[in-house]
Amino acid sequence: MIYFNNAATSYPKPKEVFEAVNEYFNAPTCHSARTGLEVDPDDKASNARQKLARLFNVDDFNQIVFTSGSTEALNLAINGIGLKKGSHVVSTAIEHNSVIRPLKHLERDEGVEVDFVLCDEYTYVEPSKIEEAIKPNTKAVVVNHSSNVTGSILDLEAISSIAHKHGALIIVDASQSAGNIPIDVKSWDIDLLSFTGHKSLYGIQGIGGLYLKKGLNVKPLKVGGTGLKSEVLTQPTEMPLYYEAGTPNMPGIVSLDAGVGYILEKGIDVLRQKKVDIVKTFINEFKDYPEIDIYTRGDRNSYVNFCFNIRGMVPEEVGYVLDSSYDITVRTGLHCAPMILKPLGVYPWGTVRVSPSSFTVDSEVDKFIEAIKETVKTFVRKEK
Repeated sequence: MIYFNNAATSYPKPKEVFEAVNEYFNAPTCHSARTGLEVDPDDKASNARQKLARLFNVDDFNQIVFTSGSTEALNLAINGIGLKKGSHVVSTAIEHNSVIRPLKHLERDEGVEVDFVLCDEYTYVEPSKIEEAIKPNTKAVVVNHSSNVTGSILDLEAISSIAHKHGALIIVDASQSAGNIPIDVKSWDIDLLSFTGHKSLYGIQGIGGLYLKKGLNVKPLKVGGTGLKSEVLTQPTEMPLYYEAGTPNMPGIVSLDAGVGYILEKGIDVLRQKKVDIVKTFINEFKDYPEIDIYTRGDRNSYVNFCFNIRGMVPEEVGYVLDSSYDITVRTGLHCAPMILKPLGVYPWGTVRVSPSSFTVDSEVDKFIEAIKETVKTFVRKEK
């Protein structure tokens, strides 16, 4: 099988990840200094936090809390900042449902006002358009750093500056960018940033986290056992303990520790460039095919996804042909991001998304190119 769905879940993982998780399962439970206040050399949670802090340029690694993934992290951020009737939130049309649905539920259940700023033909959202949508009662700006569909990248530094100028918080969904694009929460002055572990951070499924700027008043999603301060009958407020009630996902944390360590060792720019080279090869191979519409384009793009359609075929048909005839796995459909597809003119069918890996080899690239050209010839192009 040729696996081109790394934007959903990365595969394969670095061998260091498999080795770390296997070692964890074959040894007594490791130390869990869950307050993070004392760093034990065997404390994988603190080690992972420190690596993530290096990757995101976070001063205090205790401001990084672990969750089950970006969905939980975004629910914690969006529902925890005290939005209520009379509050206004600005978001964008390039968001994933992990942002859209929590906001829509607040709109429906609490009377929170939500505006989604449209993107341009390159699925980019100009910071000025976000500023135009801000109102006197705007409490938060919630944005996707990089689209999971086309790969477009928003200017977080500019958007953060705009949000803070108007007294609003900025909440960032970094599900696609974490591990793909350098992130600097300090210089960009980000308030809350969610990430997931199983994509480009090379962890296993079920782990992710949220960075919270110091001083923010964010209500926990859950309270309960912490393994420490058991005599306190309310949730301990120390970071990151305040947000980590319940048994931690230590296998996931161990995988994240190893995955982020791999990125720091190899270099995020090196790993990304391999994907960029592959995607640009696809674009160059197909740009002269009138039957192929390419949506990964423009200067403000990560170029780690190749998003396209073949005219005359719905995306699911293309995916079926690639899977059944060539043993190539891609992602087709709406990609859990329905709003971005209308500006592209592909709603409700969606697109085909190809997301290679830094482990992808040349023979896999060649086979995909051959498969698409043969598919066009067989199902679309009428030879004269």
